[in-house]
Amino acid sequence: MAILADTKARLTGSHWYKPTGEPCHQLPKSKGDGLRAATIRDAKKLGLLPSVTNILGVIAKPGLDKWKLNQVALAAFASPPDGKESEDYYTGRIIEAAFTQVVQAADLGSKIHDGLEKVFEGEAVPDELLPYVQPTLEWKRKYGLVFSEREIVLVNEIEGYAGRCDVIGKGKKGQPVILDYKTRKTEPGKEATPYDGQGMQLAAYAVARWGEEALESVTAANVFISTTEPGRMEVCKHDNLRGEWEAFKAACVLWRRLKGYDPRKEVA
Repeated sequence: MAILADTKARLTGSHWYKPTGEPCHQLPKSKGDGLRAATIRDAKKLGLLPSVTNILGVIAKPGLDKWKLNQVALAAFASPPDGKESEDYYTGRIIEAAFTQVVQAADLGSKIHDGLEKVFEGEAVPDELLPYVQPTLEWKRKYGLVFSEREIVLVNEIEGYAGRCDVIGKGKKGQPVILDYKTRKTEPGKEATPYDGQGMQLAAYAVARWGEEALESVTAANVFISTTEPGRMEVCKHDNLRGEWEAFKAACVLWRRLKGYDPRKEVA
């Protein structure tokens, strides 16, 4: 089940960073034959910081959990056991089938992110990506946004986390702006709304970049790019960043308790 192992790793892998902001998601295998995913044990040994999404993983997501169960049930219904498979092999095959689309969606999301980077650098973008990236470019021009930093790693040693932010910039009136791209399967006529934790993610990035005192002045938004309706893009602003930040700090407390690891600078 080599394919299953690869899919599982991509779906469950945790991201870690050095206090300098250098990514440390993978480490050399002990035998020197390649790389392996970094673990909590490595983090404790090396003093690594968890990513924002790593920390948000401790929060229950009932909607997402229901969706996952439905995908497994549908895959099992579509492909019953053939009578010769072992229970372990069959369950592995069904999980692989159920979440292949998740990996495919992640691959498309990565391509769209790369396309956005290229278009903002003035580079050529493959024609098939233009319907996904062009609306964001037009929106940026319309509202006079200036993107000063892109794909930047932000570190907060005081609270003990780090993460890669898509865009930091300024609005037309000079206000600080922080954006996070999210690809999304949308339905015609149905509004794209944030999932639990997405506001907390932006609040965590904002504090890492400007400090808590800036929360009331920052414009934070998710840019939702539809993968099912090419050309559709929606922007969702998060108005209560202070509340999102307090919720994220609570998640940090829970994460540290469950993992038995406190990466905060003053505790280390």
